[in-house]
Amino acid sequence: MASHLKDRVIAITGASSGIGAATAVACADAGMDVALAARREDRLRQVAAEVERHGRRALVVVCDVQSDEQVQRMIDATCSGLGRLDALFANAGYGLFSTIADTGADRMRDIFETNFWGTVRCVQAVVPVMRRAGSGHVLICTSAVSEIGLPMYGYYAATKAAQDSIAGAMRAELAGQNILVSSVHPIGTATEFFDVVRRESGNGDGDELLNTPAPLIHSSQRVARAVVKCLRRPCPEVWPSVGARLGLALTTATPRLGAWAMRRLMKRRYPGAESVRTKRSV
Repeated sequence: MASHLKDRVIAITGASSGIGAATAVACADAGMDVALAARREDRLRQVAAEVERHGRRALVVVCDVQSDEQVQRMIDATCSGLGRLDALFANAGYGLFSTIADTGADRMRDIFETNFWGTVRCVQAVVPVMRRAGSGHVLICTSAVSEIGLPMYGYYAATKAAQDSIAGAMRAELAGQNILVSSVHPIGTATEFFDVVRRESGNGDGDELLNTPAPLIHSSQRVARAVVKCLRRPCPEVWPSVGARLGLALTTATPRLGAWAMRRLMKRRYPGAESVRTKRSV
């Protein structure tokens, strides 16, 4: 059933740039008020100004999703500052470019702490609010790679698969409580993602880091439009790229084909992978 968004409230993590910022502006354009959460206050205030230019209220909350206290404060501040909370877009996360065998334990844990456990913190903080309200919509930004183990992005893909798994479970668990759950699966998007990958991984340059062929990378606004469409007409999964969904469905249905495709990708795209290793922290 179509959902009218005017005067509803959404909280967005990772809202200081990229998909989060674009979604905030798109939601404001659809008539929603927006709580903006991320670590960079200066960037959040820039996004807030864009939201307000669309005639909607914006609430800035500095929040690191690795902190239980900060996530709870973000949810509480949204309810008190904007008067209600109808939807949450758990979008905060980053990528890591490295082989599975050569990634230090500290980096493995950190990416799960942000991408997966950050999502869990948001969910566990917001669901009680939605239960009291009698309805709500949780959206989780996973990735197209949630469906396949992408070489050189194995740990990132694992966090996205974990997010996708809990989204599927919650979809059933909360169905009788009028709380909707949707997973969002972008392919490579023109954001700061690859800059962060380079910084966090400590290696890799240029096209080597791209997890999507350059001609296929799409804009954060395209993902944002798909998220707003899902808010209006809720659906279990959001795939901004239909071609990616069909291709991944094929590789999932035929594991041998999927394994061959990943070996071929590794050989052609990352021929020097033996020398690409994440530096271990002492």
